Amino acid sequence: MLQYYLALEISPHASDEEIRKQYLALIRQHPPERDPIRFQEISTAYEKLKDEMTRIRTRVLDPYEANDPEKAMAELIRASGPAKVRVGLKTLMALLAARKG
Repeated sequence: MLQYYLALEISPHASDEEIRKQYLALIRQHPPERDPIRFQEISTAYEKLKDEMTRIRTRVLDPYEANDPEKAMAELIRASGPAKVRVGLKTLMALLAARKG
């Protein structure tokens, strides 16, 4: 998930509005006809981070979706409870380490 934040050049603590503003600024700088690869990277990152629920799904499902879809759904249900979840840099780094390991 950290790669999406890096693609948008934003902090993992960015708000929905900050993510949206940065996305719009980047697609103006990298239009599809001039830089299609970077445009696709930016668009994919925005789709994964565009709102809090999507960020929760991305954070929870990405590590499990290929290996264990049932566990991914259980984790998603647990994570989307009444408490608001903020993704910290330590969480992102742990997810990346788990994915590599």
